[in-house]
Amino acid sequence: MSVQGYWADLPSEAFRELPDDLVVVLPLGAIEQHGPHLPLSVDRDLIDAVVERTMPKLTTGQNVLFLPNFAVTKSGEHDNFPGTLSLSAETLLAVLRETGTSLARTGVSRLVLFNGHGGNTAVLEIVARDLRIEHDMIVSVCSWFGFADYTKIIDDVDLAHDIHAGDIETSAMLATKPGLVNMDVASDFRPESAKWEVTNPFIGLTGQAARPGWIIEDLNQNGACGNAKAATTEKGELLLTTAADNFALFLAEFAQFDPRRQP
Repeated sequence: MSVQGYWADLPSEAFRELPDDLVVVLPLGAIEQHGPHLPLSVDRDLIDAVVERTMPKLTTGQNVLFLPNFAVTKSGEHDNFPGTLSLSAETLLAVLRETGTSLARTGVSRLVLFNGHGGNTAVLEIVARDLRIEHDMIVSVCSWFGFADYTKIIDDVDLAHDIHAGDIETSAMLATKPGLVNMDVASDFRPESAKWEVTNPFIGLTGQAARPGWIIEDLNQNGACGNAKAATTEKGELLLTTAADNFALFLAEFAQFDPRRQP
């Protein structure tokens, strides 16, 4: 019998004997400003939405448990906007390391750090390697938007600069929590980073040789980047559905993945 569902819903006795191929997923969101048209909860809500849509896609043989969402994470680049809640990198690193230690003590050997906020990525990659070194865990870092299919809804140029509260996140929120979206103030929020690439060919946020540190006001004074005005519920449904479909397939793949194996 497979083990599937939310970690916190199970009694302690359920963790006495875990299957060898169990994959534990830690969703990470954020509580931070998302422009004038979206709530602070976007990153938390969207990672939860993908998790909820993923669970029915799991096969009967998959063993997957989802940890409670870490909603307050590293959002310092948005601190100048009221309402944003943020942890320092040092605090988030400590919390994640100690969570990993708890998982290892329980017998978990495979962990997915499932991210909904780009500002967490650097910290998560450090944690993944630390847990590999300290506990011999197999850890992967990924984001829900990395599994979504954008090909039918946004062209490559717009996609490259749609990094915060633009078409992607606004569409996805329309599909999951439309009552929290105010399309009357949604706009085409053009980021300054698009201009950097013209005047500074080596500097940018879309694959250039040098990636500068930034806060959100450097990119757009409204705290958003991307064409939120183009968002639709239909786009959001496609993004969330394809993300869930592909994430479920990935979890099956990851259950068998082991970097320690020799050819």
